[in-house]
Amino acid sequence: MRYPQLRNQDGFTLVEMMVAISIFLLILVGVFQVFEPSNQAYLNSQHKLGVQQNGRVAMDTIVRQIRMTGYFPENLDNNAANDVSNRIQAGSESALAVAGDLDGSGSSNVFMFCLDPAAPPNGGLKVGRGPLGTAASYICANGNVLAESVTALSFAYFDAANNPIPNPPTAAYNLDNQALGGAPAFATTTQRAAVARIVIKLTARESVPGQPAQTYDLASDVRLRNP
Repeated sequence: MRYPQLRNQDGFTLVEMMVAISIFLLILVGVFQVFEPSNQAYLNSQHKLGVQQNGRVAMDTIVRQIRMTGYFPENLDNNAANDVSNRIQAGSESALAVAGDLDGSGSSNVFMFCLDPAAPPNGGLKVGRGPLGTAASYICANGNVLAESVTALSFAYFDAANNPIPNPPTAAYNLDNQALGGAPAFATTTQRAAVARIVIKLTARESVPGQPAQTYDLASDVRLRNP
């Protein structure tokens, strides 16, 4: 019996291999060129989403606690000796300290919101909580970082008739000349006692390698519930 013989059993030549590899590389480059922009767009959207989420969480936390300002459970019992007052402890255009049971602990404390310029992980938007009248409760550096990505924070104050406090507003101010950095005094509380509404603005920012930084601005208007 005779078996058929293959005409060519030599396989691919070097030239054919080079041509095949070149074609494969061209296809691979084409796939990469299609994939890379899509992947970069996805990463940018994720960065932007992360900035937005951080900003929203920070704003929601501030709004929720400020809205409860002035809720003093100590004032609901029959013991006048432990009554608490002065819901606005200290306020400026860039920082705020308020008082009340803002976290449901059952007792009133100072809650501070400020922007610490220190480098991450120690800087950013900070929230502090501490005993009333204790100097350490009013020092921004003692707070806990709520959002590192927040790069700007501002507060504007209004009375019940929506007049700004101070009126007219100035570029920099401290309500009743009481600033954060130590326990405030309450000999004069004209401005702080008049606050009925607070407008909060913040900017969240995150750097993206090879791309413009992602920024996100948020604003919220809070009316104080407790007189």
